[in-house]
Amino acid sequence: MGGFSGRLGPAVGYQWNGKWCLRARPQAVRNPRSEKQTEHREMFKREVQLAAQMRWAVVKALTPMAREAGMTSYNLFVSLNQAAFSLVDGVFTVDYSRLVLSTGTAAPVAMESAECKEDGIVEVKFDKNPLHLVAGAHDSVYLYAYCPAAERGYLAAPVYRNAKRMAAVLPESFEGQRVELYLMVEDGRGRWSETAYGGSLTLVPQRGDTASSSASTSTPQPQEHQETDMPMLKESTKPSAETAAASAPPTESLRSEAPKPPEGSGVQLGLFGF
Repeated sequence: MGGFSGRLGPAVGYQWNGKWCLRARPQAVRNPRSEKQTEHREMFKREVQLAAQMRWAVVKALTPMAREAGMTSYNLFVSLNQAAFSLVDGVFTVDYSRLVLSTGTAAPVAMESAECKEDGIVEVKFDKNPLHLVAGAHDSVYLYAYCPAAERGYLAAPVYRNAKRMAAVLPESFEGQRVELYLMVEDGRGRWSETAYGGSLTLVPQRGDTASSSASTSTPQPQEHQETDMPMLKESTKPSAETAAASAPPTESLRSEAPKPPEGSGVQLGLFGF
């Protein structure tokens, strides 16, 4: 006999984490709607909305650990980021420098610089192993950019750890707005690193403008968030082992030349986002 969903006499059937469960139906529901309870509900609502806006990073990096913990990636995101959220007088604020988008034992990278070039291209340079941990040269480094004003994010295609720099074309809706930058690493065993916050920058307001903006480490301003629809995340954009030698860019040439995104190069433009 299969499971069921809904009330059946004094019992309630429901499905949780792929399993059918049964619980007693409460005789009475207490819902005093106190000020503290109402604030807690509003806080949780805003946190889940932000997780939905950042779903490209949340689903990609937090799903493996969430499955092990028997919870959803959204719930894990909310649990990991309580210190970054606050709700004062009905205004929801986020400390973007404290957000956790990935967590694990893989060796992290560290943002060294980020600069906005023309045509919406953001160039990032990073320290490939600041903690001097065991790390693979072909570990995948991801750049995630979140725009509070646009209430959407963008996850760029990965580059190898040894590349030490990457470039991504951000959406036009980000132009003229502040963008928060994050770096995450997935190693060859599917383990993720802790999130490396890279500060914020403001994209040049028009395509073709030669002005550029460097990353800022100033405290981000609070922003309100609303849920937004996004496309489903692709399963993987990690480079295959067969193309490793051909796609990894020479380290020495990257030190002296600006990154170019020809097809098949280690420095890749972003392939998906929102």
